Amino acid sequence: MKIEVGSVINELRIKQNLTREELAKDICETNALSDYERSISSPTIDELALFADKLKVDLHYFFTTKNEPIYNYIETIKLLINKYKRTRNYEAIYEIVQKEMATAPEKSISFYQFLKWHEGISLFYLFNDKQRAIELLNEAIQITMGKRVILHQQEIEVLNSIGIIHFKTKNYEEAIIIFNEALEFIENIPHANQEGTIIVKIIHGLAQTLTELHYYQESLNYTLKGINICNSIESLYLYAELHLLTGKNLVQLQQPEKGLHYIKQSKNIFSLQKNEEFIRMAEHELESILQCL
Repeated sequence: MKIEVGSVINELRIKQNLTREELAKDICETNALSDYERSISSPTIDELALFADKLKVDLHYFFTTKNEPIYNYIETIKLLINKYKRTRNYEAIYEIVQKEMATAPEKSISFYQFLKWHEGISLFYLFNDKQRAIELLNEAIQITMGKRVILHQQEIEVLNSIGIIHFKTKNYEEAIIIFNEALEFIENIPHANQEGTIIVKIIHGLAQTLTELHYYQESLNYTLKGINICNSIESLYLYAELHLLTGKNLVQLQQPEKGLHYIKQSKNIFSLQKNEEFIRMAEHELESILQCL
């Protein structure tokens, strides 16, 4: 029999003599917790992680009771890691990976690869250990690749992360090689990633690298391609970043007015997303262009 997560939260709260107000503090509204416990609504992944900390249980406890799944544990852990990745909380990612790694192969080889991939990413950003990070990422690819010559979807994402590390460490020529390989692989997978996020991610990384090498026209070709893909699949993933980079390229190609148009659009999108860091970047680019006009 499947047990709702709300009843598990309620049971743990009562066992630990916590009022709803005490448990909800710094996590959610008391009324929201009441709804969770009565299974009227469900907590977010972030809230569930905070409840686990406050109730002194492992996050896994909410997903398995008497060996019966409550949520899809693997998918939820992946969602949590991806959430932390978007906010660049690599310490949280590293902590989750270390906690889950030992038992991951028993759950799923793909999940084990996912954890190894994010161990490499977090190791790079936390400790600036490029060599070890790339070793881990290559190990991650080999977990599922075997003797195949064509990479599958998650393996391509790991390869893209290797390209990003080369870009971040200014090894631009190697980054271009990796990004081009990733693009070739993704084109060989029928119906791969139909929402388009992987190919947009690769295109953005390649375009950034080309801009750093002053190949502005080549970069522009890719940024416009990325924007077209976003439009066709109705996705905002990296949409603003692609507009910002398009604007920068156009300015370098002596088309400041067109560049201004794209950078203004990027600022508007960043504003809707409440991305303060990139709003400031767009504003800086706008100021630089306006001074030259």
